Amino acid sequence: RGAEALARWTHPIFGEISPARFIALAEECGLIEAIGSWALCEACGQLAAWRTSGIDVPGISVNLSAMHFRNRALTELIASTLERHGLAPHMLTIEITEGVIMDDDPAAIATAKAIDALGVRLSLDDFGTGYSSLSYLSRLPIDELKIDRSFMQGLENDSSAQAVVTAVVKIGQSPGVAVVAEGIETEAQRCFLA
Repeated sequence: RGAEALARWTHPIFGEISPARFIALAEECGLIEAIGSWALCEACGQLAAWRTSGIDVPGISVNLSAMHFRNRALTELIASTLERHGLAPHMLTIEITEGVIMDDDPAAIATAKAIDALGVRLSLDDFGTGYSSLSYLSRLPIDELKIDRSFMQGLENDSSAQAVVTAVVKIGQSPGVAVVAEGIETEAQRCFLA
């Protein structure tokens, strides 16, 4: 189906630093937009390099924060990055969190709709962990829901997780939205989802 660009940091002294820690810090310090823009350019460049080498990766996903969606220049950045690397818009998926949907800033919703108008796919990441109101889904042109990996842990025996996962899969089936489950590690989890 594709690949996802993930930020990882190995510090020479402190070793592996969790993205939960450094991404939150980047948001606090105002560096998250620069990191996201860099990730977008690097991911599209890598996808183009793979395709040039004959490796047929159909698309790539990049996570962007709610801060990006307040910047009206985001749509132009995405369009110019795709053009520079010779990629069709459908080859890129922008993953957003529920924070973008809940943002009361009309610019955030307008930016998301403009990105969709480019032909770039939008994925709602970590669905089910925040304020997963169904009314929010109607505000954005979401192409994909990603069930958070926390629901996969113990899915085989956790009736609450099973109920949430079943509901999300059914939500995705009705409007034709793709559903992706993160963190599947066992055959039992796969069978339940299937």
